[in-house]
Amino acid sequence: MGLDCPSLPDSKQETVGFGGTFKTKVINRLVFLTFKYGNDKYKMRYSQGFRVVYIPPHVGRDEREKLMRYTPSVLGMDVLTNFKVYMDKHKIVLTR
Repeated sequence: MGLDCPSLPDSKQETVGFGGTFKTKVINRLVFLTFKYGNDKYKMRYSQGFRVVYIPPHVGRDEREKLMRYTPSVLGMDVLTNFKVYMDKHKIVLTR
């Protein structure tokens, strides 16, 4: 996303995933999330406190890959609870 993660402040909460907990950084400014699927487009506005998982640059390639593999999802429940989510093994549909 082109973020300068090291310069972002640390979040007071860690993200919990299947592999344990992950340190997060927080973006304390206006953030718009845009989701597109076909002709559908959804925008969500975060006025403050948007958290991103931060993997420090000194982490080796194997460890970085493991951390990314065990991070449960790109989107957290704070985002997904704003949508109705329908999933099967072939597609995922988000609706408002």
